Amino acid sequence: MSAGKDVVIGLLREANVPFEVYELRGDQAATVESAARSIGVDPSVIVKNVVFTSGDEAVVVLCSGDKSVDRAKLSAALGKNLRLASRDEVPRLTGFVAGGVPPFGHRGEVKVTVVADRSILRFEEVVTSAGTPSSLLRIRTEDLLKLSKAIVLDVARG
Repeated sequence: MSAGKDVVIGLLREANVPFEVYELRGDQAATVESAARSIGVDPSVIVKNVVFTSGDEAVVVLCSGDKSVDRAKLSAALGKNLRLASRDEVPRLTGFVAGGVPPFGHRGEVKVTVVADRSILRFEEVVTSAGTPSSLLRIRTEDLLKLSKAIVLDVARG
């Protein structure tokens, strides 16, 4: 197991919540659609964890796979001027590599706020990153929200 996945699984076990981890191969993790197809779920059930920054802090947005984050709505809702973090910034901000940022367990150099778009509330269970670009985690939405301490807002479009 990689260090990122170890962190996530450790937190899940500590919280005593049910979960399932999937390992993807090759291009299975290239897109939401290919990841969903490889594990037999609808793409909307995949929760993307998108990293934004204002420079001195990070915001990780949990967004359904059939939606995209509306940066203007997010910035307005939080009262901050946010921009999408670059791939190079993501490890410093979250402690995880781009494409493998989980919804909780962040250990970067800055404060991280987690926002869950309300689109994920449609599902009893979701699938999201388990801490590496090739690992996915199935978890109850309720547990995801508790572990991530997410603020639920309407910040998506699509």
